[in-house]
Amino acid sequence: MSRRPAYDSNVRSNHRGSRDAAVPCTEGTEPQLQFPGEGGYYQQTVTEPASPVWVRLDCLCLRDPGAPRRVSGSGLDMTGERPGRLTHWVPAHSGEWLARVNFSVPYADGRAPLHLTDQLVPGYALRPRQTK
Repeated sequence: MSRRPAYDSNVRSNHRGSRDAAVPCTEGTEPQLQFPGEGGYYQQTVTEPASPVWVRLDCLCLRDPGAPRRVSGSGLDMTGERPGRLTHWVPAHSGEWLARVNFSVPYADGRAPLHLTDQLVPGYALRPRQTK
């Protein structure tokens, strides 16, 4: 998956309507106001559906190479990939892109997975997932 969303070139215009002072948009499932009515109220909103992605758990939890390893049989299994739903791309000040993702992490002992909502995940830890 690209580290930047395909729609990062969208810009908001400044208060005068010119695009010379462009600010990058963050995109997602928030309602977008469309078609203002005569009284200035918006009559319709549009939302973008969440995108299916794979979340690489081993990229989220990096282990210090010098730290001793202690295995916990009842801990979270932070290996492999898990399906998730990407709802927003958010730019970081340093230039990277962070994704807001909903996904779950399994426990090593087989308990019901831990469901995580609106977690910030670096773009390099995601790849697109095909749905049937």
